[in-house]
Order: sequence, then C-alpha cells, then structure tokens
Amino acid sequence: MARHGVQIRLACMCAALLFFMTGCGEPNETATRGYLKVSSAEVAFPYIESSAVKYEQIYNESFIDVGKTTSREALVDLAEGRSRLAVMSREPNESEVEALSAGEPDFITRTVAHDALAVILHGDNPVDDLTVGQLKDIYTGKIRNWREVGGADMAIRPLVRDRNSGTYEVFKEMVLDGAEYGASVYPCSTMAALAGIVGAYPGTIGITGLLITTDVETMAYYKTIRIAEEEGGPYLLPTQHKLLDEPDKQGKKLYPLRRPLVLCYFKRSSLEVNLVSGFVTFLTAVKGQQIAIDQGVVPATMPVRTVKLD
Repeated sequence: MARHGVQIRLACMCAALLFFMTGCGEPNETATRGYLKVSSAEVAFPYIESSAVKYEQIYNESFIDVGKTTSREALVDLAEGRSRLAVMSREPNESEVEALSAGEPDFITRTVAHDALAVILHGDNPVDDLTVGQLKDIYTGKIRNWREVGGADMAIRPLVRDRNSGTYEVFKEMVLDGAEYGASVYPCSTMAALAGIVGAYPGTIGITGLLITTDVETMAYYKTIRIAEEEGGPYLLPTQHKLLDEPDKQGKKLYPLRRPLVLCYFKRSSLEVNLVSGFVTFLTAVKGQQIAIDQGVVPATMPVRTVKLD
C-alpha cells in the first residue's frame, strides 16, 4: 500500500514538472521564474549556456535549458514549439521571416553579439594568410593544391559545416558570392569534428566560428590564419578588436568575415512579460554583454571601448 502511494506521488510530481517545463499556460511564469527551452547554434552555444548559468544563479526560480543544434534546426524548433528562443549564427532569410511572421504572435529578431568566420589549417601548414578571393577559389574547386597559394605541393581538402548550419550559409553568401561549393568540399556534423579533422590531417582547411569547442583529450593541432579582403591586405586575424564596428584609416571594416548572433522568438504584445523576455533583456543588457566579451565574441547592444596596452 505504501509502495502504491509512492507511485502516485511520483506520478503527480512528474505531471507537474511536465506542465511546468512546457511553459504553455503556466500562470506563475514571470521574467525571472519558470522554464525556458533554448535552441542554440553550435558556435553561440558556449556564450548562451554561460549566460543561462549566470541567469539561474541570479534568479534561482528560473530554469533555462540550452540545447546545441544548427541555425536552421534552431529556427525549426522555434516554429514547431519545441523551444521558445532560437539563437542563430546568421540572419533569418526572407522566406524564413515571411513564414514565421504569418501567425498571430510577432516574430522578433535581435542581434545580440558578433562572431566571425575563422579559417583554420593544420598546424604544420606553412600558409599563414589568404584573401577572400583565394578562399572562394579553394571552396569552389578552382584552386586544388597548396602550392597555388604559396604552400607545399599538397592537395587541398576543404571542410565546412553541414548545410543546416549558419556557417555553411554565411560562408556561401559572403565568400562564394552565391556560387556552389565544389565537389571536393566535405561537410562536417559539428565544429568539434571539423577542428579535429583539420588538426589531424595536413592539407585540410576548415571554416569555424570564434568559439571553437573541442574535446580536451583530443585537442586538435590547428592554427587560425589571417584573412584579407583583397590582395595586398591588410591580412588580419579574427580577434575581438578586429571585429569591432570601427573602420580603419581607409574607411574599410577590419576583419572582413564578420557575422551576427541573432535571437529569434515570438511575442504577442509589447506588454508581454515571461521568461523569454527576461532572458533576452539580460542578454542584451550590461551583464549579458559582459559575458559575450568574456566568452570571446563582440557585444552588439552596448558600446565597447578598446584600450591598447603597451
């Protein structure tokens, strides 16, 4: 009899937890209390997860569950109700905005930080810099050997994230200028897998974000190289300073391959207050933007001042 009572209590607890976790119709949810499921692009995951942990420490009645996925899948999760906040490593395209704006709630997008397309090579590759044009020729198959860009006589093996990722789409738009990837380009399921392959096999080249994560036990032997808009330079590494929205003396942007990290969510009215609005406010305010700096990306909603130390 006692055992039966425990089963009933456990069933009731599970039902209550399920109701709480759905976030649908939860009358007690506020900007600092409740459950929020977030689907985040892999390159933004370390930043968003760190922000969620900090938010939960400050507001201990909140639970923010951050899942790692691709930009496209994060948006699908949002559209189909599996999450209430999507974090993308690109802007939603026109067709996505049109589809998600068709319903009653407003579809909201907000750039929270800036990331970069970082180019990595095996650590022993003597090539240290490339132009955007050379990158295009490598990834469309026009350039196939490293000797064509000042390296050793070795076949180039280009890697990129799979087609659902923001990196795949942003690189195609910014570097390939709409051209198709070459037949030799190999798609990788995760950034960690891509970095691991580049670090293990000479001749490979990969496109990642600033927040590369790899297994500590299999830390890849790769290097990040400098990129220039055109031949003659300047050739620059994708550092936080080089991503700031400040032109150089010639009036050009600094690092050429910059891309946004974008929050996407639904909002029924400007007066709506829930855990989504609370967490978005946190991410875009001072504390959240400081976490962006600490994690290695560039804040988008707060002014940043750089100080050069001698």
